[in-house]
Formats: sequence, C-alpha cells, structure tokens
Amino acid sequence: MVNGETSGNHVVLRANEIAKSYRQLEALTGLSFEVRAGEIIGLLGPNGAGKTTAIRVLSTILRASRGHFTVMDVPDSRPEEIRALIGVLPESNGFPMVMSGAEYLTYMGRLYGQPKTTAEAKAADLLRLFGLEHAARVRIATYSRGMKQRLATARSLINDPKVLFLDEPTLGFDPKGQREMLQAIREAAEVNQVAVILSSHLLEVVEAMCQRVLILNRGRVVAEGSVAEIKRQVAVPDTCRIQTAAEAVPHALSVLSSMPAVTVERHADHQNELIVAVQGRLDDAAMNAVLQQLIQAGVTIHAFSRESAGLTDAFLSMIEETQV
Repeated sequence: MVNGETSGNHVVLRANEIAKSYRQLEALTGLSFEVRAGEIIGLLGPNGAGKTTAIRVLSTILRASRGHFTVMDVPDSRPEEIRALIGVLPESNGFPMVMSGAEYLTYMGRLYGQPKTTAEAKAADLLRLFGLEHAARVRIATYSRGMKQRLATARSLINDPKVLFLDEPTLGFDPKGQREMLQAIREAAEVNQVAVILSSHLLEVVEAMCQRVLILNRGRVVAEGSVAEIKRQVAVPDTCRIQTAAEAVPHALSVLSSMPAVTVERHADHQNELIVAVQGRLDDAAMNAVLQQLIQAGVTIHAFSRESAGLTDAFLSMIEETQV
C-alpha cells in the first residue's frame, strides 16, 4: 500500500505549481498534476508551449524556478534518488556507435549498479521487446533511424523505472514500426505498471495511447482530462454525411437550412453528399430529427455516416482560443 492506495493504482508522480523561467521568459507556469502507476498521460502543445521544459524539470535535468514535485514520494530536493526511479527518452539521442546494441544496454545496466549477468539478461529482454534481437551483436552505427529510436526507448527502461518520460517516441517510424513501438510502450505500462508521460506532435498517437491529456500553451495548462473530456470542453461540432441523388441536393439543402441550429454544406468533391452539423452536439436525437425532416420532405437518403470531432480538432480549437 502507498498512501492508502492499492499498489496497482498509487500515485507515483505529483507536480505542484511547477514554474521555470529563463531570465525574463517564463517557459512554464503553474504546472500541477498527478500520474498513477500504469497510467499513460499525453503532454500536448504547439512548439514553445513548455512541453520539453516540463520533461526536463520533472526528470531533474533542470531545476524548477518555483514549485516542487515528488516521484514515489521522493522530493525533487533529492534528484539523485529520483534519477534512479525514472527513465527518459529525449527528443535526440547520442550513442557510442562502436558498441553493439547488447553491449550498450548492458553497459547502461551496469551504470545503474546491476550485476553483469543481470544487466545482460535485462538487455536481452529489452532487445526482444523492441524487436532488435536480430541486431543485438551489430554495431549501432549500422542501425536505421527507427532502430536507434527503439534502442533509445529500451535504454530508458533498463533500470525498471517507475516513471517513463517519452519525447516523440515514434519519430522516424513507418506505420508498422510505429504500431510495434506503441505496443511495446503499452505493454511496459500495463505489465510493469510504469507511469508514462508521452509528448508527441502526432495527436492520433496520443488519442490512441493515453488515458489522460494535458494541453500546454505558452507555458500554462489550458486543458486537462480524458480525450473525451477534452473534446467536450470546446465547441467542435460533430458532423454527419448524408448522400442522396444529385438532383435532390438543392431541395435537401433548402430543407436543412430552415432547421434551427443546423448548418449544412455541399461536399466539395462529392456533389451528391451533404455535410451537416448541429450546434451543440450531434447526438442520436439530433441526428434522427435531421433524417426525419428530410424523409418527410420527400428526400430519398441513400446513405449517411456520423463523424465525431477528433482530438486534433479540439486541440487546434483550444490553442486558437488561448492565443493573444
């Protein structure tokens, strides 16, 4: 038990009003959140929002100007102890190119005080997890960009961290490699109960991977919650697409345009298709009302589909709202 919570659900990182200033520039202001064991949190924001600064402060590379944080109840005033509890995948990696992948991971394990046999076994396990067992004895200099990113992620897990910071973990991957990398990260979180803080510009990755999201802009948190909650916080409408006969489109446009709170437009590429949005949310009742109005007006509906607003839509809307 930790703080009265079950071992599989305890808080492993607490940040309280973290701020970081560079002379007159405040890069991070009032960052407060918690992460639990096994949870994956997405850290989002445009360039310059403070994401990398947040990771550097929480991984003890930089000292906060104000505020404090703990990892497994170890305070940030004891950074050496915190470093033993975390793993970090930075945006850029440096490797000793003359080493093989197995030699490098074994060396990193030894730096954390692991016996040689333990470090070798851990290195082999991680190489298998990230699909690098075939290149275990090959010099890193020959690795592709994607292979190096896999190796860097394996390195971040060599010390069995309680918190894992990932900055653009799928950089340099093709779709198959991206899927495999994300699966390995998900497995680390679920099986080993590692808390993961993931920063990425690929919002579809965050939407697929993360239980919660923090959106930063100009150093401040502008939104926090699950992906569904984030999408509900902004006025990004759901839409539906309705297909009818091309000759019926003008009549359908007229019918729908007369409905309050409904906006409709013709699809740019498919002239027999209409895109309909309803102010608020396009729930089942609103969609049924739209379809019923068309049917009663004699419009034959060939097909319809509903499209929910994605995290990308919500993110862009939220960032635009917070711009000065």
